[in-house]
Amino acid sequence: MKKIFFAIAITFGLNFVWEISQSFLYAPHYNGIGELISIHLWASGGDVVMVAVVLFLAWICAEKFLKKKKNSWQELSLIIFFGFLLSVSVEKYALTVGMWSYNVWMPMLPWLKVGLTPVLQMMIIPGGWQLLIGSRNLVERKK
Repeated sequence: MKKIFFAIAITFGLNFVWEISQSFLYAPHYNGIGELISIHLWASGGDVVMVAVVLFLAWICAEKFLKKKKNSWQELSLIIFFGFLLSVSVEKYALTVGMWSYNVWMPMLPWLKVGLTPVLQMMIIPGGWQLLIGSRNLVERKK
């Protein structure tokens, strides 16, 4: 149980740092440092849920379709795929309903009309967990 709380805390921290570091790419959506921190703490909590969904979907697909042939690179590919799909979906929805908007500095995925950095966030952070866990599992299997 400690490992799960540790993983959640690390995921939250990584997402919080990512959220703060990309905040200048969005249209102004806060007044002062207190509101900046508050908004991004909430966003990071949502990101933790999104990371869990990405990892869960990848795990389900790996168990169902990869069976005994699965390896960490196949699982990483699933994580990247689901991270991409989920982040694009969330960004499209949020932009459509006006939850947030980008400023001119946000690098865009032109064919999808969503920002690059939030999409990368949901591919890199969950993917990093797989690389960490997958490489650990490979070491343990060799013993």
